[in-house]
Amino acid sequence: MLLPLLMTLFGLIALFEGVFLLTHIHKPFLIFDPTKSKYLAPQLKNWGIVMTVVGILSIISGWTNNTGFLVIMVIIGCVSETLMSFAITADFRINHRK
Repeated sequence: MLLPLLMTLFGLIALFEGVFLLTHIHKPFLIFDPTKSKYLAPQLKNWGIVMTVVGILSIISGWTNNTGFLVIMVIIGCVSETLMSFAITADFRINHRK
């Protein structure tokens, strides 16, 4: 009973992240400024779409209560979150080396 609830929460977080990235393609946020980087805006768009899809599928997997689907979505979610963080911060790491 707790696993579907936690998976739904994970899906909502991923969905929020995806929508956040999609709405911040043309405005600066945190330490990132996509208006000054030709690399960052397409990354935000691509990862925003990926995270939105992962979030929706994670919510669906939480409500279907299918263990195999839940495990697959946890793995896909963790891998995509990690890759997204490395891809988006790559521009910052390249531009701010000492």
